[in-house]
Amino acid sequence: MKNIDLICYDFDGTLCNTLPDIVNSMNVVLKQNSLSQIPPERVRSFIGSGISKLVERSVYCALAGDNNETVDLELFKKIEREMNEYYSGHLMDNSYLYDDTIEVLEYYKNIPQIIVSNKPEKMVVAMLAYYGISTYFDLVIGGDTLDVCKPDIKIWDHVKTKMNLGDKVTGFMVGDSIPDIKFGQVSGLTTVAVTYGYNDVSLLKKAGVDHLIDHLTQLKTII
Repeated sequence: MKNIDLICYDFDGTLCNTLPDIVNSMNVVLKQNSLSQIPPERVRSFIGSGISKLVERSVYCALAGDNNETVDLELFKKIEREMNEYYSGHLMDNSYLYDDTIEVLEYYKNIPQIIVSNKPEKMVVAMLAYYGISTYFDLVIGGDTLDVCKPDIKIWDHVKTKMNLGDKVTGFMVGDSIPDIKFGQVSGLTTVAVTYGYNDVSLLKKAGVDHLIDHLTQLKTII
């Protein structure tokens, strides 16, 4: 194994399949607000940039065809509040770790591993504890840990400070979305994208990802 300073992981669609509970929660909240339900594949494509973006994209999708040129900002805020509240109580109803997640985390346990997610930090922390994998991570960063989300460079500055890293870092960003790839690129990390996640593989290639893997265990062929 090479001398690696750090492995950063995304959470949703990378280590854990959270899609079932996100889809259900989003549709419950949309229904509460008399909006149309959204197919799972559409919700899937909205994941990766945080709950605010998920809600925004979902509301516009639900309103498609209703000739709504504008959406009341207060409606967005209301649905976002309700989504946060409802989803917080249903994080682990049907979500599950991918089969090889624990195997890979155990394999790299002697290398600093961290989570860099756009999901709210409390949600990520709760799920890591529920699945019994909290101890594998030296740091957890969520979409609300700072005032910015991936791929903002401020997150990398925060990581370097918290992890006592210098300017030259040999590390990897493992994720499934464009924000993951862009974050890795602005941070000077080698980027690895999983093809089983929530983003279109062609878009990941277009974004310039360094490596594509079909299973998380294939990370062992890279690191």
